[in-house]
Parts: sequence; structure tokens; C-alpha cells
Amino acid sequence: MVPKALDELREQVGIVVPESEEPTAIVTYGSVGSQKQLAKAVTSVLTKYGKEGENNDDYDGWDEDIPIVSTGKGCVSMGLAVLAASVHGRVKLVVSVKGTDGKLRPKAKLGVAVQDVATCAVAVSFNYFGGAENKWTEPKVIFDFDRRVPAGPYQIDFTAAECAAHLANGGKGIEDESELIEKAKNLEGSRGIPDREAAALKCRFRLYQKTSRGGGDDDSEWIRVGNDMKPLSMEHSQKDEGESGNDNMVAIESAVLEISIRSVGIITTKLITNGETIVQANKSARNSKLLRWGTIIGSVLFIGGFLVKSYVEERIFDRDTQRVLAYYKHAAANSFHDGDERQARYLVWKYKYKGKKDALWRRLEAKYGVPVHAWEWDDEEDDDGARMTMRRPKIWMERGRRMR
Repeated sequence: MVPKALDELREQVGIVVPESEEPTAIVTYGSVGSQKQLAKAVTSVLTKYGKEGENNDDYDGWDEDIPIVSTGKGCVSMGLAVLAASVHGRVKLVVSVKGTDGKLRPKAKLGVAVQDVATCAVAVSFNYFGGAENKWTEPKVIFDFDRRVPAGPYQIDFTAAECAAHLANGGKGIEDESELIEKAKNLEGSRGIPDREAAALKCRFRLYQKTSRGGGDDDSEWIRVGNDMKPLSMEHSQKDEGESGNDNMVAIESAVLEISIRSVGIITTKLITNGETIVQANKSARNSKLLRWGTIIGSVLFIGGFLVKSYVEERIFDRDTQRVLAYYKHAAANSFHDGDERQARYLVWKYKYKGKKDALWRRLEAKYGVPVHAWEWDDEEDDDGARMTMRRPKIWMERGRRMR
């Protein structure tokens, strides 16, 4: 029994304190005779451990050099008393704490800090064949021994598409996450509704608990906790009176299961879902997709319309500016306004945004006595005898006024 106990102790110390190569000491308690027998058995096992590194000069693991300390019969009871006194604040340590002014002041704190840990391990198992006993997956540990409590919540996401992918794989479970996502994506949409509904109704979930760390004894086997759960099945709210069983169950698209361990060791579960069936979820996804694309198309058209409108207005603005400049060139040649593009742009802007563009043309006609709607003249000679082309195309007013 001693070799088995030390093997397990050595394994757990390596897990909990991997940086420690060996314990500082091994403490025993009890009667003098029993402690002598126990020390002899422990030394024999430690000597066996030491032979593992006898050819290694750097070996510093478990060996016969670990001291074995014998104590009195009341060691455990006295230790528990001291621990209880520390927890209740009757045994304190005085430490120096630096205050806001930088001075050190004495402060009392608990002599021993106690943290509750789980005395059992918790695991989960899945079934994609309606709870068939030979189709459950191997238990997967989510809370191991000595886990600080309260612990959690540990979230498990269930989707009908992933359940259908596992079912299509024979229920063995797809370990590769990228492969699972790809296969689940292929089962999404309206075409995969029958497969997703069938897989969701067959999905089962089970909790296990292990109370002993040993391996091989009956106490070390996984113990089933509670009834099997159906995370992706929901009772129909509009069932007929008197109906029962699986006929009134409907499949839902997704759910989230939260598992927690309270400070007293009680395992709690919480199922979170929006209650949408697979058909409803498919419609919601389709409507969401249509809304998203509608929003994108509407935004593109809205912004594109402004860009087109801005481009057209800029072209009309430049056209009217050139129209005013050409008019001044013909009606008021060599004047201050002849060739003054800034003045021409100002006039077009001023009358355009007042909605009185026609008033601008009428004002120019009244001031210079030359019609704005059209002009055309032949080539003329300047003062130096050079010929320059002064021909301009006919420009019509926007409202189609008749040429005079």
C-alpha cells in the first residue's frame, strides 16, 4: 500500500508543483511502533526511486535523502486547531505596510490563507444517437481535482449544424476544429434543415463525477450525475392537451450550456437559448442577410447618387460659367468682366442657389442689350491685323426660349 500511495503522491506533486524536484520532508504521525514501520517502508520506496538517477550526476529527484520526520499522535488534531484559529482570525501575523505618505505601519493579517478546492473531478460526455449507451463519447474533464471553488462557468456551445456534422461522422466526434467548422458550414441554409433537425433532436449531454484519484478501483470510476440533458430540444409551447413524449419536442438552432461548481461542491448547470427553432433561425438568418445586403446596396446608391448629382451640378456650373464668360467676351469686350472667371462663377453661384438662374440671363440682356440665348459671329481682325476666331456655338436657355 505504501508504494502505491507514494507513487500517487509523487505524481500529484509533479502536477501541482512542477518546479519542485523533491519534497522538503515527509512527516508521519501515530504511535511510535507504527511510525517506525512506516518509515522503514517509505525509505525502501525512496531508495528504489533513487536508483532511477544513480547514473546521472545531476539527478536531484526523490531518493532516500529526503528526511522522514516523526511526530506525536496529536499532530493532525493540533494542526487542524491552528488552521481553524487562523481562519477565524485568532492567529495573526503582523506585517509592515507602506501607507500613502510612504511610511511603514504595522498591519495584522491572517496567519494562514485557506482556499477551498474541489475534492472531485467533473467531466462531460456527448451522444448524437438519441442516447444509445454504446455511442457516448469518452468523458472529457472540465474541472479536475484540487480546482479552486467556486469555479466556472464553463461554457459549451451547441449548434444543430455541428451536431449534424458529428452524426454524419458516425458520432465519434470531429477533433479537428477547422474540419468541424467546414462540415457544419456545408449543412447550413434551407437545404440542411432536415439533417439539422434530426441531429438536434438526437443530441444528448451527460455529466460525470469522479471522487477518487486512484486507477482501477471501483471508487475511481466515473459516476453519472443527474439525468441526460437535451440541449437542442425544446417542448412545443402550443402542444395539444394530453400530448407527451418526444412528439411535442422541437429542435432549436443553438444553445449555450454553462457548468459551474459552487463553494460547497454542488454542480450547477444553466442552459441559455433564444428559443428559435431551426426553421425560424433559418428565416431570421435569411432576413438578416437580405437586410444587410439591402443596407449595403442602399448606402451605395445613396452615396453614389450624391456623387453623380455633385458631378452633374459641377458640369452645369462650369458650363454656365463658360456661358457667362463667352457672353462678356461678345457683349462687353475688353471690360473688367471680360475674362474675369471669378466674377462669372460668383454670378452663377449667386443666382443658382437662389433658384433664379433665368433672372441672371434677363439681367445681362437688359444691361448689355444682347440676347444671351444665342450668338454667333464671324472672324474679326484685331488692332495688329492678326485674325482670331471669335465664333461661338449657339447656346440655348434651359427653358427652351424662342430665339429672337
